[in-house]
Amino acid sequence: MPTKLTPELCYMAGIVSKTRQAEKSMVGINTTIDDVVENFVEVALKMGIDTKKIMIEDVDGVKHVYFFHSKLAKQIREIVEKQTKIFKYNNEFSASFLAGMFDSSGKISRGKLLLSGMSAADQMVLENLGVHTHMNAIMNIKAFLEIIKGKSIIFKAKMG
Repeated sequence: MPTKLTPELCYMAGIVSKTRQAEKSMVGINTTIDDVVENFVEVALKMGIDTKKIMIEDVDGVKHVYFFHSKLAKQIREIVEKQTKIFKYNNEFSASFLAGMFDSSGKISRGKLLLSGMSAADQMVLENLGVHTHMNAIMNIKAFLEIIKGKSIIFKAKMG
């Protein structure tokens, strides 16, 4: 387990968990949203990743953003594996993790909020925080948005 959780590490774990699993030493995301790319890079820089090590590739409008850092990749894998034990309380760590998930796989459409590829562990974390789910849908949107506000780049862009 990481020696010290930070909101940045939790956000990174959330965003990577839904877009591109942290491989042995690589941490990265795939997205079409420029704000998410910028935020991912900002968070990586805050975590001490050298600018020269962050790769951004654009393939048919999908941006692949990644860097290699075996210790960080391992910490992210451990956080995702133990998320139901780590994110039991509504605090900045849980909010950051859920904001990362939302920024990478969430969308609001026709009055519904969906998180693509929600696992049973994701649903358990949400339920423990008072957010009810049904398959990939968030049932009480207001409760979820209340948790992630101020942490999610997509929420900030959509809601101001």
